[in-house]
Amino acid sequence: MIKDKVIKIKEDGEYNGRPKWKVQTQKNGEYTFFTNFTAKEGEIIEFTVNNEKYKTAKLLSVVSNVYKYDTAQSILRQVAFKGAIQLAEKDLLEVDDIEHYTNQFHKLLNAPVK
Repeated sequence: MIKDKVIKIKEDGEYNGRPKWKVQTQKNGEYTFFTNFTAKEGEIIEFTVNNEKYKTAKLLSVVSNVYKYDTAQSILRQVAFKGAIQLAEKDLLEVDDIEHYTNQFHKLLNAPVK
């Protein structure tokens, strides 16, 4: 799995009836994605490379969006970030994964109560 920031997105027609997107990433270059590409420029994505020769990839998730949080959401994110930091301090989480786990914890904390 690769995590990188989207720099540029360009529609590139279709292949076998599926939409095709050329996506330029900050660190890993340009890849072609075959599906509805849901990320926007400036967002961080997680993806896998299907074929390095043809530079095709599969979008796994959009890791971050640019949000402005209200006070309650900001507190939830701080709690989630602190939890991820504590896991990293105990060597239970890699430092590079803190952002991903902060986002996951935030979603969990923000889930509706059933």
